[in-house]
Amino acid sequence: MFSTFDRYLTWRVLHTFAMLFIATYGLYVVIDLFMNIDEFQENSLKGLGAGESGRQLELFRRIGVYYLYRAFDFFELAGSILIVLSAIAVLALIRKSSETFPLLAAGIPAFRLLRPLLVTTAGLNLLLVVNQEFVIPRLAVQLQTPRGSQIASVQQVEPVYDYSNYMMHISGDQVLLDRRLIVGASFAVDSKELSSRPFVMKAERARYVQDKARSGRSGWLLENLTAVLDSQILTVEGRKRITPSANGRDAFVESDVTFEQLYNRGRNMKLLSSWELVQQIRNPSTGQNPLRARSLALHSRLTRPLLSLLSVTIALPLVLRRESSSLIANMALCAGVQGCFFGLAHVSLALGGTGMIEPDLAAWLPVILNGMASAWAAGLVQT
Repeated sequence: MFSTFDRYLTWRVLHTFAMLFIATYGLYVVIDLFMNIDEFQENSLKGLGAGESGRQLELFRRIGVYYLYRAFDFFELAGSILIVLSAIAVLALIRKSSETFPLLAAGIPAFRLLRPLLVTTAGLNLLLVVNQEFVIPRLAVQLQTPRGSQIASVQQVEPVYDYSNYMMHISGDQVLLDRRLIVGASFAVDSKELSSRPFVMKAERARYVQDKARSGRSGWLLENLTAVLDSQILTVEGRKRITPSANGRDAFVESDVTFEQLYNRGRNMKLLSSWELVQQIRNPSTGQNPLRARSLALHSRLTRPLLSLLSVTIALPLVLRRESSSLIANMALCAGVQGCFFGLAHVSLALGGTGMIEPDLAAWLPVILNGMASAWAAGLVQT
């Protein structure tokens, strides 16, 4: 059961987190808007005459919509840091106002304060999980929209190698997000397993067809090829994977490379849910480097709540340090320790991204070190 003091601490952490989020995001909006106001004006007022009414209203509307979507992105980016800062700030405030002394005088250990702090931290991390898994994937297109534009309907193609198709190179001019098409598609075959000589299939457009339920095949339908596909150069394996249409203008290429892998959403892991990350990890077309990056991102999502909880358990004994009457010294020590572990976590992730250590070890090593530090710091708390 939560006591009155538990509810009091919970409310203070939530209030502090809200104030920190509003302040930091407001500062981000002011700086970003100041540096990019010309881009907003150019995109927002495009197509509107100089004398038309509502120009300024349309500009303000586009700015509001843009930063409304970016609030969810900012929450994902800075949420975990602000949660720990909120807990540390509340501990410092109750230490400054001497609210811990009555508890200690009543024989209540200082670690009793961890219960409301950890529950609140876990609840805020649950909001982070909901934001990452359900909100951001649904707003992926809006989060890639240029400043002032209505929607990011067109993006550049991010070329990929299809590792399940003997390193077939898939590229194109643009992707149409609303129609899920590649414009100016290019599929380069440079494998002896598929053809007797290298060739490139260029088509006006290509769409991904997922029909494994009926035909057992999924892949790309190339429409309006710029040149007739010579099926004589295809090997037996090539004929299984590349099927020219009867009209001579289209072709079907069996592939596990999906539409999402060919533009920024497939490369930007924060726009993907964990289930989508798992699907890409299991996808045989994913190369070694993308596989490592996705595994690292997946493990990092699992460890982020644990790191937040452990950071709070480290902060309590450092802020409420026994045999220390200087709150400033305690805060400086806590900030230094938390900064070191924050930097260590980023170094570990960087090493995992380069392949120097395994992705799972890179993500879980900071948890192990924070757990050890939490156990060591427990002896420093006030009694």
